[in-house]
Amino acid sequence: MKREATVVEVNGRLMAEVVRTEACLQCHACQYGQKGRVLVELPEGDYRVGDTVELSLEDARFARASLVAYALPVATLFLGLLIAAFAGLNEVWQALCALAGLGAGLAVIKILEPRLRRLRPDVRPCDKKEE
Repeated sequence: MKREATVVEVNGRLMAEVVRTEACLQCHACQYGQKGRVLVELPEGDYRVGDTVELSLEDARFARASLVAYALPVATLFLGLLIAAFAGLNEVWQALCALAGLGAGLAVIKILEPRLRRLRPDVRPCDKKEE
């Protein structure tokens, strides 16, 4: 997957701004359904506001990133629910354990965030072709 992005400054940090495609807008997963654009943190480099960069992400890394982002929290949610159900707890406690499992999955993602950075897209400057 490759996308072109423009370097913008947000709160004093340089970020790559990707304008979302129509198909992408239908998903609502990125940034909790944010419309129009997605901001991607840039690695260290010589970027200037207004530069165009290419973001590329291999299909395998995209699949792993999606799996971690979506499947891990859902799996821990169901794990919390199943533990509470097999323990014989009532529905209220089962719901609370499911929410605790969801929270645990999100916490694991946050703790592993430095290691998960390798799943981010590669950033390369776009070649300016003058005609």
